[in-house]
Amino acid sequence: MASETPRGDKPPTLRHRRLVIGANVLVQIVALLAVVVMVNWLASRHYVRFDWTKAGYYQLAGKTKQVLMSLKNPVELIVFLPPNDHRDYVEKILDDVRNLLKEFQFYGKEKLHVEYVDPQRDLARAQQLVKQYTLDSPDVIIFASRGHHKYVRLDEMVDLDTQSQEMGESRVKAFKGEGLFLSAIQTVTEEESPKVYFLTGHGERDPEDFDQREGYSELARYIKRDNILVQKWNLLENQALPTDASAIVIAGPHQAFAPTELNALEQYLKGNGRLLILLDPHTQTGLEAFLKRWGVQVDDDLAMRQAGVLLGTQMLDVNAVAADYAAHPITAKLADTNTEFPYARSVRRSPQTEGGTPDQPRVTELAKAAPAYWGETDPDTEHATFDPATDIAGPLPLAVAVETSKPHGVDVDIGVTRLVVIGTSRFVDNSSLGGGNLDFFMNSVNWLLQREQLMAVSPKVPDEFRLDMSPSQQHAVYMLVIGGLPLLVAILGSVVWLSRRK
Repeated sequence: MASETPRGDKPPTLRHRRLVIGANVLVQIVALLAVVVMVNWLASRHYVRFDWTKAGYYQLAGKTKQVLMSLKNPVELIVFLPPNDHRDYVEKILDDVRNLLKEFQFYGKEKLHVEYVDPQRDLARAQQLVKQYTLDSPDVIIFASRGHHKYVRLDEMVDLDTQSQEMGESRVKAFKGEGLFLSAIQTVTEEESPKVYFLTGHGERDPEDFDQREGYSELARYIKRDNILVQKWNLLENQALPTDASAIVIAGPHQAFAPTELNALEQYLKGNGRLLILLDPHTQTGLEAFLKRWGVQVDDDLAMRQAGVLLGTQMLDVNAVAADYAAHPITAKLADTNTEFPYARSVRRSPQTEGGTPDQPRVTELAKAAPAYWGETDPDTEHATFDPATDIAGPLPLAVAVETSKPHGVDVDIGVTRLVVIGTSRFVDNSSLGGGNLDFFMNSVNWLLQREQLMAVSPKVPDEFRLDMSPSQQHAVYMLVIGGLPLLVAILGSVVWLSRRK
């Protein structure tokens, strides 16, 4: 008699096996998805980024990373997209700006918020921003934080190749975006704005004057954009220098300073003061003897060179161009930039400082004119020629920087005195401001204020790859691409077809 199979020992049915297999596959899929999600989660927080460009074009400087990672307050960045711009390099600038801001956001984390505004698509938002930040044109990038704001123009972010411009092109020679963005972020996040006072009462340049040849209003606008307060101060009227001055500017005085004023300036410098002096040729202000005590010699001359003959008349050039810079924070980033010093006198290290004691002020001759320029000492320069007996031979130093040293054996930071003297006040008036002139002046101001970090980033030079081929080489490449590659595909196809037939 056949025995019955117990109910619990029945072999699994096909449906049951399918359910088991399906459940097993589902568990595997869920486990795989969990692993993928976990790997992506870990990769989003722990990863390594590489810049594969040859020159590290998109790598941020160490100082930039440090500033971005240490931000305490949020910073708003608003990028205006210029509509239908005819300049062919603008799109290249915007591409570099987008890539640069991605790097800034990576290190700035949630502290940086970037907004792109297209005036053609969002006119209301663009008008609101123009009114809010009192903009005169929309081709800018705005940086705002805690009620402070600064903007950078697109044109300021690049140096264009002058030779390409003469040929009707606009080739970008260097991209300065990182340094300008770092400067803007630091200026809008500073706890307290430094104050720069322009002295008045001796015929100095006026930061509120809009005259093209005499005024400094455009320069004052750039200074304020660096979150620096600009004020005027009449020393004789107030009987003392301002106690809250971060730096004092004396720009092109034409009258002599009183002994009490010179004494006040002397005491100010001895108390770790910061002074920027711009002196024009053939003027005696009393500052010449004052500066000599600080190791600076201001010559009574005019920098000029012969510029050819026109209609039988010898032409003279009094617009001295300096491209020979000393190793100094003010000039560190000006290596490939010309600075023009129109109607300038030579300013040099005083011979008394040669071989002095270590405690003497350090005097650095910042910029020198080309050797073709000489210092003409005769005020009547209509028919001037170089006279080695009376004139000063080139190359002429046109600006110096002075800094005191800490006393020997003192390790405590007790502050230093800083002084910059430039042999002309015309190089940053409303008609001359721009290019190397503005950079030289603003670098001088930032050095006086000990804001060297704003000058610490070099411009990025784009890599260029050019393939120059002769007409015969171009023809050979054309034939290879148009005829050679299709022929090769046809041959391979024929070989495959024949092999399959066999």
